[in-house]
Amino acid sequence: MARVWLERPAGGLWRRHSDVVNRSLLEDWLPPRLDAVLKTDLFDEAVSEGLAPLLAARAERVVGIDLVPAIAAAARARHPGIESIVADVRQLPFDGETFDAVVSNSTLDHFDDEDDIGAGLAELARVLRPGGRLVLTLDNPANPVLALGKALPRKALHRLWGAAGRTTSRIGLKPYYIGATLGRAAMRETVRAAGLDPVDERTLVHAPRVLAVVVAAALERRSSSVQARFLRVLGAFERLGATPAGRVTAHFNALLAVKPGRP
Repeated sequence: MARVWLERPAGGLWRRHSDVVNRSLLEDWLPPRLDAVLKTDLFDEAVSEGLAPLLAARAERVVGIDLVPAIAAAARARHPGIESIVADVRQLPFDGETFDAVVSNSTLDHFDDEDDIGAGLAELARVLRPGGRLVLTLDNPANPVLALGKALPRKALHRLWGAAGRTTSRIGLKPYYIGATLGRAAMRETVRAAGLDPVDERTLVHAPRVLAVVVAAALERRSSSVQARFLRVLGAFERLGATPAGRVTAHFNALLAVKPGRP
């Protein structure tokens, strides 16, 4: 299924918006200079710019991992500066205290069990240096669209998405499992259990995904000025993050955590 999506990537305009939102988060939460940074999912980098340019500008060494070999290879081809490795976030092939930052955006919400989230966080804490930062995002279980997707039979949907290939992206469906995730309070508690201190939180991606992806696909061949106006509209939805409604409209909950100790 991954190879179908890599050969026929879709939703370029929507993905540009997603990249902008994620880059803005890192600009606020990561220091300007880093020695080594780990990114735990390479799907965005395999099909778009993703966060690779920002991380490369801030870090001497950028390492990325993905469980799917085709995705890791595609990210490596698109961004040669990334050390792209096939690995499971629950069993990282790195020594302890290797990285001074870890970016884990929508990685730990692809598993079937919440225990896997805890196992992944424990590994991320292990490879972080004292004083290192973890930027974590997980699917928001309070979002009704995501909640519906989670309630549906995932194995059947997974097969359907694979068979439909690119078509599913045109109606905003993700090409991977809507797995177990955590609410905001549980997210903080699980991060603390892994030995990290939560210091900030945010909600991300507030535009109605199904409608936005359909419109984005229709505008792919329109002029750059039309696309720029649409991206500004999508960006305006991010203001919902500062309102109570943002807890429901957000597709992701984001958390910044720090490993205790001096760098």
